[in-house]
Amino acid sequence: MAIPSGTKFQGIPSSNNDLNKRSAQIAARAPLYDISDFGGDSTQTVQTLTLQGTTNASTSQAIYGINVIDTATTSNLATRLPDPTTGKQTTFVNNSTMSILVFPSVVGGKINGVVDGYASIPNDGKPHTFLCTANPLPGAWTWSAPAVNQIQLPRISVSHTQYNVTQAWGVGVPGAQSINPSGCGTWYNCFSVTSGAGQLVFTPGQDYWAGYTQLTPKRTITTTKVYSNVLAADTDGTNYPTINRFVSLVSANTGGSWANYTASSFSLGTSSGGLDVSSGPLNSPVLPGNQGTRYIIKEMNAIQVPPSETDLIGTDPDPSIGTSYLIYNINIPLTMATGTYDFDIFIEHT
Repeated sequence: MAIPSGTKFQGIPSSNNDLNKRSAQIAARAPLYDISDFGGDSTQTVQTLTLQGTTNASTSQAIYGINVIDTATTSNLATRLPDPTTGKQTTFVNNSTMSILVFPSVVGGKINGVVDGYASIPNDGKPHTFLCTANPLPGAWTWSAPAVNQIQLPRISVSHTQYNVTQAWGVGVPGAQSINPSGCGTWYNCFSVTSGAGQLVFTPGQDYWAGYTQLTPKRTITTTKVYSNVLAADTDGTNYPTINRFVSLVSANTGGSWANYTASSFSLGTSSGGLDVSSGPLNSPVLPGNQGTRYIIKEMNAIQVPPSETDLIGTDPDPSIGTSYLIYNINIPLTMATGTYDFDIFIEHT
């Protein structure tokens, strides 16, 4: 039961046997409370949480206690917080193969001050705790996001002529970037990884790919951030550059052989979540991140293309699985103004 505000307490020694000898009137006016009413019981309920959907419309809802996630997929990776009760907390332990999304219990709820915001919980097997700071509904919650591990690719620069579609391939390594490759049809004919006799063969050279072999064991890409020097005046207001990531890896889905996959794809357009930098300098020529330039921050689990292995980065301790290699394609629509467009790509991972 809830202890009424202002209730006073008096310690009663264990040697005192008079507790049950009080008058009925005194006993009625001085109810007894269980230790759990004080929050002194450290036992918490543990449940295996089943996720559902990818948005705040998820029918999955966490409990006050410890929520263990064993399974997440690209179509079922979301849950909602419990109905708010100030001072109570809930914990998530994500043991699945990908990061998950946690939303407020109802529309209008806040997480770390952001209305209808969400938290991305990495699949690191660590406890992530949310504390309710306001109720009733819609409620407010705070939590401490895990430390960010981040990789920045070298800047990718793309020279574009209006009324032509321009495609750039690579990972920003100077001298290893292909613009509008011809005669190869689909991307994997231009950029492929094959293996034989235990040796990888990259087409074209390995500089076009990024493997990050120093990351062992493999990590999960959680967020991609793209900053550009694209201004609104460079576009027709509808069509914006798109950023596509592809991977080559050994996958359980192919019986342990090498395969190429489309991993993720998004646009700098407003409908995809693209924004304009609201403040800061404006250089000449314009640089990525200057005021008015387009940028986007995208959680990978919300747009991932299956299988889930496509969000892995680094090298597996098992030599038969090896390294996941990635490459980016940046597509400049034909309506974009003539110019050189620069892109800074940041990859956050567990």
